[in-house]
Amino acid sequence: MNPMAEARIDLDRLARNIRLVRENLPAHVKILFAVKRDAYGHGLIELARAAQAEGVEWLGVADLLEAKRVRDAGLEMPILILGLSRKEDIAAAVELNVTLSITDLDFAAQLDREAEVQQVKAAVHVIVDTGLGRFGIFPAEVVPFFQGLQRFDHLQVEGIFSHLAVADSADLADRAYTAEQIAKLNGALARLDRAGLLPPLRHIGSAPCLVHHAAATTGGYFNMVRIGAILYGYPEAEAEGTWAEEIRPIATVTTAIIDLRELPAGSHIGYGLTYQADSMRKIAVIPLGFGSGFHRGLSNCGGVIVHGKRAAIVGRLCLDHTMIDVTGIDVKIGDKVEVIGPRLPADEQAKRAGVGMCDVLIPLCKGVERVYVHEKS
Repeated sequence: MNPMAEARIDLDRLARNIRLVRENLPAHVKILFAVKRDAYGHGLIELARAAQAEGVEWLGVADLLEAKRVRDAGLEMPILILGLSRKEDIAAAVELNVTLSITDLDFAAQLDREAEVQQVKAAVHVIVDTGLGRFGIFPAEVVPFFQGLQRFDHLQVEGIFSHLAVADSADLADRAYTAEQIAKLNGALARLDRAGLLPPLRHIGSAPCLVHHAAATTGGYFNMVRIGAILYGYPEAEAEGTWAEEIRPIATVTTAIIDLRELPAGSHIGYGLTYQADSMRKIAVIPLGFGSGFHRGLSNCGGVIVHGKRAAIVGRLCLDHTMIDVTGIDVKIGDKVEVIGPRLPADEQAKRAGVGMCDVLIPLCKGVERVYVHEKS
Protein backbone atom coordinates (compact mmCIF):
# COMPACT_ATOMS: atom_id res chain seq x y z
CA MET A 1 0.00 0.00 0.00
CA ASN A 2 1.07 3.57 -0.70
CA PRO A 3 1.86 5.15 2.71
CA MET A 4 1.83 8.67 1.22
CA ALA A 5 -1.92 8.53 0.62
CA GLU A 6 -4.71 7.20 2.80
CA ALA A 7 -8.30 6.08 2.59
CA ARG A 8 -10.31 7.14 5.62
CA ILE A 9 -13.12 4.61 5.96
CA ASP A 10 -15.96 6.07 8.02
CA LEU A 11 -17.66 3.17 9.78
CA ASP A 12 -20.35 5.45 11.21
CA ARG A 13 -21.27 6.50 7.69
CA LEU A 14 -21.44 2.84 6.69
CA ALA A 15 -23.81 2.19 9.60
CA ARG A 16 -25.93 5.16 8.50
CA ASN A 17 -26.10 3.86 4.93
CA ILE A 18 -27.18 0.44 6.21
CA ARG A 19 -29.92 2.02 8.33
CA LEU A 20 -31.14 4.11 5.38
CA VAL A 21 -31.42 1.01 3.23
CA ARG A 22 -33.13 -0.95 6.02
CA GLU A 23 -35.69 1.81 6.53
CA ASN A 24 -36.63 1.63 2.86
CA LEU A 25 -36.95 -2.15 2.60
CA PRO A 26 -40.03 -4.19 3.43
CA ALA A 27 -39.67 -5.71 6.90
CA HIS A 28 -39.39 -9.28 5.57
CA VAL A 29 -36.46 -8.56 3.20
CA LYS A 30 -33.00 -9.57 4.36
CA ILE A 31 -29.76 -7.82 3.37
CA LEU A 32 -26.81 -9.66 1.84
CA PHE A 33 -23.84 -7.28 1.96
CA ALA A 34 -21.46 -7.89 -0.94
CA VAL A 35 -18.00 -7.67 0.63
CA LYS A 36 -16.23 -9.39 -2.24
CA ARG A 37 -12.79 -8.27 -3.39
CA ASP A 38 -11.82 -7.07 0.06
CA ALA A 39 -15.11 -5.18 0.49
CA TYR A 40 -14.56 -3.24 -2.74
CA GLY A 41 -11.13 -2.35 -1.40
CA HIS A 42 -12.46 -0.95 1.89
CA GLY A 43 -11.29 -3.87 4.06
CA LEU A 44 -13.16 -7.15 4.32
CA ILE A 45 -12.94 -7.90 8.04
CA GLU A 46 -13.49 -4.37 9.33
CA LEU A 47 -16.60 -3.89 7.19
CA ALA A 48 -17.95 -7.37 7.89
CA ARG A 49 -17.73 -6.67 11.61
CA ALA A 50 -19.45 -3.31 11.21
CA ALA A 51 -22.20 -4.90 9.11
CA GLN A 52 -22.77 -7.62 11.69
CA ALA A 53 -23.07 -4.96 14.41
CA GLU A 54 -25.80 -3.27 12.35
CA GLY A 55 -27.75 -6.50 12.01
CA VAL A 56 -26.96 -7.32 8.38
CA GLU A 57 -28.04 -10.93 7.91
CA TRP A 58 -25.68 -12.21 5.19
CA LEU A 59 -22.28 -11.60 3.66
CA GLY A 60 -21.50 -12.24 0.00
CA VAL A 61 -17.87 -13.04 -0.88
CA ALA A 62 -16.02 -13.81 -4.09
CA ASP A 63 -14.35 -17.08 -3.19
CA LEU A 64 -13.32 -19.53 -0.52
CA LEU A 65 -10.26 -17.53 0.50
CA GLU A 66 -12.42 -14.55 1.43
CA ALA A 67 -14.85 -16.81 3.26
CA LYS A 68 -11.97 -18.29 5.25
CA ARG A 69 -10.72 -14.83 6.21
CA VAL A 70 -14.16 -14.01 7.61
CA ARG A 71 -14.36 -17.25 9.58
CA ASP A 72 -10.78 -16.90 10.85
CA ALA A 73 -11.77 -13.47 12.19
CA GLY A 74 -14.40 -15.16 14.34
CA LEU A 75 -17.48 -14.02 12.41
CA GLU A 76 -20.20 -16.67 12.28
CA MET A 77 -22.85 -14.90 10.19
CA PRO A 78 -24.04 -16.70 7.03
CA ILE A 79 -21.71 -16.40 4.02
CA LEU A 80 -22.62 -16.99 0.38
CA ILE A 81 -19.85 -17.47 -2.17
CA LEU A 82 -21.41 -15.53 -5.04
CA GLY A 83 -19.44 -17.13 -7.86
CA LEU A 84 -18.83 -20.76 -8.72
CA SER A 85 -16.36 -22.75 -6.64
CA ARG A 86 -13.89 -25.46 -7.62
CA LYS A 87 -14.49 -29.07 -6.69
CA GLU A 88 -11.21 -29.11 -4.79
CA ASP A 89 -12.62 -26.38 -2.50
CA ILE A 90 -15.67 -28.38 -1.46
CA ALA A 91 -14.22 -30.03 1.66
CA ALA A 92 -12.94 -26.74 3.07
CA ALA A 93 -16.21 -24.94 2.26
CA VAL A 94 -18.23 -27.56 4.12
CA GLU A 95 -15.87 -27.41 7.09
CA LEU A 96 -16.19 -23.61 7.21
CA ASN A 97 -20.00 -23.77 7.05
CA VAL A 98 -20.10 -21.64 3.90
CA THR A 99 -23.00 -21.63 1.46
CA LEU A 100 -22.03 -22.40 -2.13
CA SER A 101 -23.62 -21.24 -5.38
CA ILE A 102 -24.30 -24.13 -7.76
CA THR A 103 -25.39 -24.73 -11.35
CA ASP A 104 -24.40 -28.37 -11.83
CA LEU A 105 -25.80 -31.64 -10.45
CA ASP A 106 -22.43 -33.40 -10.61
CA PHE A 107 -20.96 -30.69 -8.40
CA ALA A 108 -23.97 -31.05 -6.09
CA ALA A 109 -23.38 -34.80 -5.86
CA GLN A 110 -19.76 -34.31 -4.80
CA LEU A 111 -20.82 -31.69 -2.28
CA ASP A 112 -23.42 -34.10 -0.89
CA ARG A 113 -20.83 -36.85 -0.48
CA GLU A 114 -18.45 -34.51 1.36
CA ALA A 115 -21.22 -33.30 3.65
CA GLU A 116 -22.02 -36.92 4.48
CA VAL A 117 -18.36 -37.56 5.34
CA GLN A 118 -18.37 -34.53 7.67
CA GLN A 119 -21.80 -35.52 9.04
CA VAL A 120 -23.39 -32.15 8.31
CA LYS A 121 -25.72 -30.61 5.75
CA ALA A 122 -24.21 -28.35 3.11
CA ALA A 123 -26.25 -25.30 2.11
CA VAL A 124 -26.54 -24.19 -1.52
CA HIS A 125 -28.09 -21.41 -3.57
CA VAL A 126 -28.93 -22.14 -7.21
CA ILE A 127 -27.95 -19.56 -9.84
CA VAL A 128 -30.39 -18.92 -12.68
CA ASP A 129 -29.34 -17.19 -15.90
CA THR A 130 -32.19 -14.84 -16.77
CA GLY A 131 -30.22 -12.85 -19.32
CA LEU A 132 -26.73 -11.97 -18.12
CA GLY A 133 -25.22 -14.87 -20.07
CA ARG A 134 -22.46 -15.60 -17.57
CA PHE A 135 -23.43 -18.77 -15.74
CA GLY A 136 -26.53 -20.39 -14.29
CA ILE A 137 -29.25 -22.80 -15.29
CA PHE A 138 -31.98 -21.48 -17.58
CA PRO A 139 -35.41 -20.65 -16.16
CA ALA A 140 -37.01 -23.59 -17.98
CA GLU A 141 -34.58 -25.94 -16.23
CA VAL A 142 -35.32 -24.78 -12.69
CA VAL A 143 -37.99 -27.29 -11.68
CA PRO A 144 -36.20 -30.38 -13.01
CA PHE A 145 -32.93 -29.15 -11.49
CA PHE A 146 -34.53 -28.74 -8.07
CA GLN A 147 -36.17 -32.13 -8.46
CA GLY A 148 -32.73 -33.58 -9.16
CA LEU A 149 -31.41 -32.01 -5.94
CA GLN A 150 -34.02 -33.86 -3.90
CA ARG A 151 -32.03 -37.09 -4.04
CA PHE A 152 -29.17 -35.60 -2.02
CA ASP A 153 -29.81 -36.20 1.67
CA HIS A 154 -26.97 -34.01 2.88
CA LEU A 155 -27.77 -30.86 0.88
CA GLN A 156 -29.90 -28.02 2.15
CA VAL A 157 -31.32 -26.13 -0.83
CA GLU A 158 -31.42 -22.76 0.84
CA GLY A 159 -31.84 -20.24 -1.96
CA ILE A 160 -32.11 -19.26 -5.59
CA PHE A 161 -30.94 -16.10 -7.33
CA SER A 162 -30.11 -14.39 -10.59
CA HIS A 163 -27.96 -11.45 -11.68
CA LEU A 164 -29.33 -8.45 -13.58
CA ALA A 165 -27.46 -7.14 -16.59
CA VAL A 166 -28.50 -3.46 -16.84
CA ALA A 167 -30.29 -2.63 -13.59
CA ASP A 168 -28.20 0.54 -13.26
CA SER A 169 -29.41 1.98 -16.56
CA ALA A 170 -32.16 4.60 -16.90
CA ASP A 171 -32.59 3.80 -20.60
CA LEU A 172 -36.16 2.66 -21.30
CA ALA A 173 -35.06 -0.36 -23.33
CA ASP A 174 -32.68 -1.40 -20.55
CA ARG A 175 -35.39 -1.01 -17.94
CA ALA A 176 -37.62 -3.21 -20.04
CA TYR A 177 -34.83 -5.81 -20.24
CA THR A 178 -34.47 -5.70 -16.45
CA ALA A 179 -38.22 -6.14 -16.01
CA GLU A 180 -38.07 -9.14 -18.34
CA GLN A 181 -35.25 -10.71 -16.30
CA ILE A 182 -37.21 -10.22 -13.09
CA ALA A 183 -40.30 -11.75 -14.71
CA LYS A 184 -38.32 -14.78 -15.85
CA LEU A 185 -37.13 -15.54 -12.34
CA ASN A 186 -40.58 -14.82 -10.92
CA GLY A 187 -42.04 -17.33 -13.34
CA ALA A 188 -39.52 -19.96 -12.29
CA LEU A 189 -40.30 -19.26 -8.62
CA ALA A 190 -44.01 -19.67 -9.26
CA ARG A 191 -43.37 -23.06 -10.88
CA LEU A 192 -41.20 -24.11 -7.93
CA ASP A 193 -43.95 -23.01 -5.57
CA ARG A 194 -46.53 -25.10 -7.39
CA ALA A 195 -44.14 -28.08 -7.26
CA GLY A 196 -43.58 -27.63 -3.53
CA LEU A 197 -39.88 -26.89 -4.08
CA LEU A 198 -39.63 -23.17 -3.29
CA PRO A 199 -36.43 -22.53 -1.27
CA PRO A 200 -36.41 -20.19 1.75
CA LEU A 201 -34.34 -17.39 0.15
CA ARG A 202 -35.01 -15.78 -3.25
CA HIS A 203 -33.04 -12.79 -4.51
CA ILE A 204 -32.35 -10.77 -7.64
CA GLY A 205 -32.25 -7.20 -6.30
CA SER A 206 -28.99 -5.20 -6.42
CA ALA A 207 -28.07 -1.65 -5.39
CA PRO A 208 -29.67 0.19 -8.35
CA CYS A 209 -32.80 -1.93 -7.98
CA LEU A 210 -33.51 -0.21 -4.67
CA VAL A 211 -33.92 3.02 -6.64
CA HIS A 212 -35.44 1.93 -9.98
CA HIS A 213 -36.98 -1.50 -9.37
CA ALA A 214 -37.65 -1.66 -5.63
CA ALA A 215 -41.22 -3.00 -5.71
CA ALA A 216 -40.42 -5.68 -8.28
CA THR A 217 -37.29 -6.98 -6.52
CA THR A 218 -38.41 -6.79 -2.88
CA GLY A 219 -42.03 -7.92 -3.23
CA GLY A 220 -43.77 -11.14 -4.15
CA TYR A 221 -41.47 -14.12 -3.89
CA PHE A 222 -38.33 -12.05 -3.23
CA ASN A 223 -37.11 -11.76 0.36
CA MET A 224 -33.43 -10.78 0.13
CA VAL A 225 -31.35 -8.17 -1.72
CA ARG A 226 -27.67 -8.42 -2.63
CA ILE A 227 -26.15 -4.98 -2.25
CA GLY A 228 -22.65 -3.62 -2.12
CA ALA A 229 -22.13 -0.30 -3.87
CA ILE A 230 -25.01 1.51 -2.18
CA LEU A 231 -23.61 0.68 1.26
CA TYR A 232 -20.18 1.94 0.21
CA GLY A 233 -21.93 5.16 -0.78
CA TYR A 234 -22.85 4.71 -4.43
CA PRO A 235 -26.47 3.89 -5.40
CA GLU A 236 -25.33 3.17 -9.01
CA ALA A 237 -28.55 4.81 -10.19
CA GLU A 238 -29.93 8.32 -10.52
CA ALA A 239 -30.90 8.96 -6.90
CA GLU A 240 -32.12 12.55 -7.16
CA GLY A 241 -35.54 12.96 -5.60
CA THR A 242 -35.37 9.61 -3.79
CA TRP A 243 -34.35 8.51 -0.29
CA ALA A 244 -31.06 7.31 -1.81
CA GLU A 245 -29.97 10.96 -2.12
CA GLU A 246 -28.93 10.66 1.52
CA ILE A 247 -26.46 7.85 0.81
CA ARG A 248 -22.87 9.06 1.17
CA PRO A 249 -19.46 7.56 0.28
CA ILE A 250 -17.77 5.97 3.25
CA ALA A 251 -14.23 6.29 1.87
CA THR A 252 -12.30 9.52 1.46
CA VAL A 253 -8.91 9.13 -0.22
CA THR A 254 -6.44 11.91 0.43
CA THR A 255 -2.79 12.68 -0.15
CA ALA A 256 -0.62 15.80 0.09
CA ILE A 257 1.29 18.10 -2.23
CA ILE A 258 5.01 17.22 -2.33
CA ASP A 259 6.22 19.72 -4.95
CA LEU A 260 5.03 23.05 -6.29
CA ARG A 261 6.35 25.30 -9.04
CA GLU A 262 5.35 27.64 -11.85
CA LEU A 263 5.84 26.61 -15.47
CA PRO A 264 5.86 29.11 -18.33
CA ALA A 265 3.51 29.07 -21.29
CA GLY A 266 4.45 26.38 -23.79
CA SER A 267 5.74 23.95 -21.15
CA HIS A 268 4.93 20.27 -21.64
CA ILE A 269 3.85 18.26 -18.63
CA GLY A 270 4.11 14.51 -18.22
CA TYR A 271 5.16 11.52 -20.28
CA GLY A 272 4.12 11.50 -23.92
CA LEU A 273 3.83 15.30 -24.09
CA THR A 274 0.05 15.02 -23.90
CA TYR A 275 -0.41 18.39 -22.18
CA GLN A 276 1.04 21.77 -23.05
CA ALA A 277 0.44 24.86 -20.95
CA ASP A 278 -1.17 27.74 -22.86
CA SER A 279 -0.15 30.27 -20.18
CA MET A 280 1.88 30.47 -17.01
CA ARG A 281 0.57 27.66 -14.76
CA LYS A 282 1.18 26.72 -11.13
CA ILE A 283 1.68 22.97 -11.03
CA ALA A 284 1.68 20.76 -7.93
CA VAL A 285 2.77 17.13 -7.68
CA ILE A 286 1.02 14.56 -5.50
CA PRO A 287 2.61 11.19 -4.58
CA LEU A 288 -0.18 9.05 -6.01
CA GLY A 289 -0.20 7.40 -9.42
CA PHE A 290 -1.55 4.41 -11.28
CA GLY A 291 0.79 2.12 -9.34
CA SER A 292 -1.35 2.81 -6.26
CA GLY A 293 -4.65 2.34 -8.08
CA PHE A 294 -5.33 5.87 -9.36
CA HIS A 295 -7.02 5.23 -12.71
CA ARG A 296 -4.88 6.17 -15.73
CA GLY A 297 -8.01 7.16 -17.62
CA LEU A 298 -8.12 10.31 -15.49
CA SER A 299 -5.06 11.69 -17.27
CA ASN A 300 -5.87 15.17 -18.61
CA CYS A 301 -9.56 14.86 -17.68
CA GLY A 302 -9.89 14.09 -13.98
CA GLY A 303 -9.41 16.36 -11.03
CA VAL A 304 -8.87 16.59 -7.28
CA ILE A 305 -9.99 18.93 -4.50
CA VAL A 306 -7.54 21.34 -2.85
CA HIS A 307 -8.85 23.78 -0.21
CA GLY A 308 -12.38 23.15 -1.45
CA LYS A 309 -11.52 24.01 -5.06
CA ARG A 310 -11.20 21.78 -8.10
CA ALA A 311 -7.69 21.30 -9.48
CA ALA A 312 -7.38 19.61 -12.86
CA ILE A 313 -5.08 16.66 -13.52
CA VAL A 314 -2.65 17.65 -16.25
CA GLY A 315 -0.52 15.28 -18.26
CA ARG A 316 -0.47 11.51 -17.98
CA LEU A 317 -0.61 9.89 -14.58
CA CYS A 318 2.78 8.46 -13.65
CA LEU A 319 3.40 5.23 -11.79
CA ASP A 320 3.86 7.05 -8.46
CA HIS A 321 2.94 10.68 -9.13
CA THR A 322 0.26 12.90 -10.63
CA MET A 323 0.53 16.55 -11.66
CA ILE A 324 -2.33 18.93 -10.87
CA ASP A 325 -2.98 22.50 -11.95
CA VAL A 326 -3.40 24.71 -8.86
CA THR A 327 -3.24 28.04 -10.67
CA GLY A 328 -5.30 30.56 -8.71
CA ILE A 329 -5.41 28.42 -5.55
CA ASP A 330 -3.39 29.48 -2.49
CA VAL A 331 -1.46 26.29 -1.74
CA LYS A 332 1.83 25.19 -0.24
CA ILE A 333 3.79 21.95 0.00
CA GLY A 334 2.12 19.63 2.51
CA ASP A 335 -1.43 20.78 1.83
CA LYS A 336 -4.07 18.03 1.78
CA VAL A 337 -5.55 16.89 -1.52
CA GLU A 338 -8.86 14.99 -1.75
CA VAL A 339 -8.82 12.42 -4.55
CA ILE A 340 -12.21 10.82 -3.94
CA GLY A 341 -14.75 11.42 -1.22
CA PRO A 342 -18.06 13.16 -0.49
CA ARG A 343 -17.03 16.26 -2.46
CA LEU A 344 -15.58 14.27 -5.35
CA PRO A 345 -17.27 10.85 -5.50
CA ALA A 346 -15.69 7.91 -7.28
CA ASP A 347 -18.58 7.71 -9.73
CA GLU A 348 -17.89 11.27 -10.88
CA GLN A 349 -14.21 10.45 -11.42
CA ALA A 350 -15.24 7.25 -13.22
CA LYS A 351 -17.52 9.15 -15.58
CA ARG A 352 -14.65 11.42 -16.55
CA ALA A 353 -12.41 8.39 -17.15
CA GLY A 354 -15.11 6.61 -19.16
CA VAL A 355 -15.16 3.56 -16.87
CA GLY A 356 -17.39 2.04 -14.21
CA MET A 357 -17.39 3.32 -10.64
CA CYS A 358 -15.75 0.15 -9.31
CA ASP A 359 -12.86 0.59 -11.75
CA VAL A 360 -11.91 3.75 -9.88
CA LEU A 361 -12.99 2.93 -6.32
CA ILE A 362 -11.66 -0.59 -5.74
CA PRO A 363 -8.03 -0.25 -6.96
CA LEU A 364 -7.61 3.09 -5.21
CA CYS A 365 -8.94 1.94 -1.84
CA LYS A 366 -6.80 -1.20 -2.07
CA GLY A 367 -3.70 0.71 -3.16
CA VAL A 368 -3.38 3.19 -0.30
CA GLU A 369 -3.11 3.01 3.46
CA ARG A 370 -6.51 2.46 5.11
CA VAL A 371 -7.56 4.18 8.34
CA TYR A 372 -10.86 3.38 10.07
CA VAL A 373 -12.71 6.23 11.74
CA HIS A 374 -16.02 7.04 13.45
CA GLU A 375 -16.96 10.54 12.40
CA LYS A 376 -20.66 10.58 13.36
CA SER A 377 -21.55 11.98 9.95
